[in-house]
This record gives sequence, C-alpha cells and structure tokens, in this order.
Amino acid sequence: MADAYFTLVVWTIDTNMDQFKDMLESIDQQEYREFELYILDNNPSNAIEVTIKEFFPDIVDKVHYRRLKKKSGGAYAYNIGAHFAEGNYLVYLGQHDRLSAKTLGALNEKINSREDFNSIIYTDSDELIGLDRMNPHFKSDFNKELLLQTNYIGDFFCLPVALYKKLGEFNEKAKTAYIYEYYLRAAFKKEKIEHIPSLLYHKRIDNKIKTKEDRAAERFYCNEHMALAISYLRKTGVICRGRVDANMKKWHIDYDETAFRRFSGDYMFLRDENVKLFTRNNAKRMYAYLSQPDVAVVGCRFINRGFTLDNVGYIYGEDGAQYPAFHGQRIFRDSYEGLASMPHDVAMVDSGCCMIDAKVYRMLRGFDPRLSGRDAMLDFCIRARERGFRTVVVPKCIARYKNKDNISTEESHDFLMEKHGELIEKGDGFYNKNLPVGMENYRLPGMEE
Repeated sequence: MADAYFTLVVWTIDTNMDQFKDMLESIDQQEYREFELYILDNNPSNAIEVTIKEFFPDIVDKVHYRRLKKKSGGAYAYNIGAHFAEGNYLVYLGQHDRLSAKTLGALNEKINSREDFNSIIYTDSDELIGLDRMNPHFKSDFNKELLLQTNYIGDFFCLPVALYKKLGEFNEKAKTAYIYEYYLRAAFKKEKIEHIPSLLYHKRIDNKIKTKEDRAAERFYCNEHMALAISYLRKTGVICRGRVDANMKKWHIDYDETAFRRFSGDYMFLRDENVKLFTRNNAKRMYAYLSQPDVAVVGCRFINRGFTLDNVGYIYGEDGAQYPAFHGQRIFRDSYEGLASMPHDVAMVDSGCCMIDAKVYRMLRGFDPRLSGRDAMLDFCIRARERGFRTVVVPKCIARYKNKDNISTEESHDFLMEKHGELIEKGDGFYNKNLPVGMENYRLPGMEE
C-alpha cells in the first residue's frame, strides 16, 4: 500500500504568535515528510502569512496560506481546507498545540496496517502548560457511551478524504461542537473510528483565572455538545434528555425509564443471591440503557466495605486474566478521567448483577456451558461485540457482594483462550495499554491513594 500524503489544516484566529510558532516548529520537526500545510487565517493582520514564509523557505510549495474574508467559524475553515487539499488524508490540529515528531509517521503506519483503511484516527494526548507537558490522557479505543457524555477524543484527528466525501462537510451551524458532531455522525453511520494509544498530540492549556465570560462560554460549549448527542440518539428512536455537569467538562444523558415493565420478556435481569443492591430503581436504570439498539449488556458498579470500589466493570490482560477496574480506589475521590463515575463501554461487566437484552441472549444461545465464573461473561460480551453490540457499565447502579465466589476453573480458562485467544492477545481495547495492567489498574505514578 502506498504511503499517505497528509494535508495539515490549521485555522488561525486571535492567534498568540509565540505559541503559533511553537506549533509550526513541531510540524517542521516531523520525521515523516509527506505532507502539505494549509493555514486558514481569520486574523486582521498579515503576521501569519509572513511567519509561515519565514518558517518554511525550503518547502514553500507545500505550505499554503488563505485569508478568510468571512468570520464563519472553525467548521467553515475546515471545509475550505478540505476543498483545497491535495493530500488523501486530512489532519486537523489547533493553532497553539504541538505534534510529537513521530505523529505523522505513526498515522501513516496505522493507515498502512491494512489495505482497506478508511477510518477516522485519534491518538492519546497530554497538556502543554508553558514549557511543561503534564496530565496524560490515555484514552480508550472508540467508546460510544463515553463519547455521548464528553468529547473524550479531543480536537486532533486524521480523516481520510474519501470518508470526508462520504460523510459530507463539517456542520457550519455548530459554533463549538463541529468536530464532536462529526464524530457522532461517523459513529451513528457505523463508520470506523480508530485509536493509536500513544502520546502524539500536546494540547495547549491556558491556566488563567476564569472570568464570568469564560464560564458562560464553557456552559454554551457543554449545552451545544449535549444537544447534538441527544439529537443523534433521538434519531434512532431513543428517548432521552440531558443536563450539564457542574464541572462544565461533561454532560449527563438520562435515558427514559418509563418503558420498563417488571415482568417483560425483552430483558433478563441477573442477580446473584450473594449480591445486595444499594440503589433504587436499578432495573429501570439498566433497562433504559438497553433502549439503545446497539446495547446488549448493562452492568453495575460494585463496592466493598470501607467506601472502596470492588469493580466498575472488568478489564482483561493479554493472557485472558480478568481484573476488576478501579479495584480498591476510594469511592469519593476522583478517578482517572472520571471514569469510575461515568457510564462507558467496557469489555465485560460483573455477572453478579447485570441486565441482558433477551433478543441478543437468544441470538447468541446464551452463556457457553463449557465456561465458568467470569470466563462465561467475558465470552458472552466478546461474542456480542462481534455482532456489533456493546457492553455498558452504569456506576449509578451500586451493588455489593456478601460473599464473592465467581472464580473460573483452569479448564474453563484454557477453553476461553482456545476460543478467543487471538483476539484476547491483542489486549483490551477499552483499557489503554499505557496504563498498568493488573489489580492496580487506572493508577498513574503520583496519583493520590
């Protein structure tokens, strides 16, 4: 397969010239050189044009500048960049951010990993404050439930021109959420969104004290993103509403619970006799998540005595061993990326208390009787995912074991690996490989105990 030729698209407005030059420097340092740069400028002066000519005197034919007469926002600029692009892959980045020197090379390697590649690509990122890099965001592979509540992917992504032509232009009616809307559009049209688990993008963060205007802008940002998530869900027949979180970084989607019927035959509610529920209306809440046509399994958050977590779903290692996510961490402390308190897609949930779509259960012919303990649930969730269904953990539903005993036998585990070993050995895509695997998962050095 031929190497990719990238068109890097940057929209400039209210530009800090020192930080803009820092961004240009990171482009000039790329080890992979098959790219062109397109600058779309909404600044009143010609400082941007002068700067890029000084920065790239040797490749001036690959650096393009266009003054935008209309201040129609980022979506308009991104569409202009796509219209004039000569590359076969579009790379969108912020005017004050930095790329790793290996970014374009890693994107090219991902693209060449298979012949029919036609997916949106995103990467891990960290934050750039002054000269310091901090707060690494080690992300999940595509996580639809998480995306419905926050733009965890971020604003840096690579988009095949062929897919852009298929999905259409960026929505110019969206003021702040045009990138997020594009992710939603791709996801609901079942286009692939893929992830490179490497810190290839450095997002510039302004540490200034927030004014009343800043907080108002954050609220507008959240409300616009939330409205788009709700709109896309409603187009699929899902009844829901939303509310913005107090931290202005995420929003909550509340799915309609009124359709729940206690003895309906369209779901299976599994609860181990050793499990005690601590929250009310758990079955209603879990059933509401099953209202999404692509959700097959919904699970709870399990707690231990002493206000610690037992698990918020499970992750698995390359050997197939299953580890309780966030095990031992404090309930009332912030978790990594806030995931312990946010509904999100996982590889598997705890079978001690969960709900399964009855149609999917029948389609998959239930649990494999040759497997025991957690192996049986992991196998079921893997088979459901292979059919295009998701497994979601809902932290608002809280349960606790009186006596926990759901260990798999050695024979069961051997059979699990015989059945799914090739997939399992690739690792759990919902858990970033840069994070520690094992019982001490979702912990980084320096995180408070």
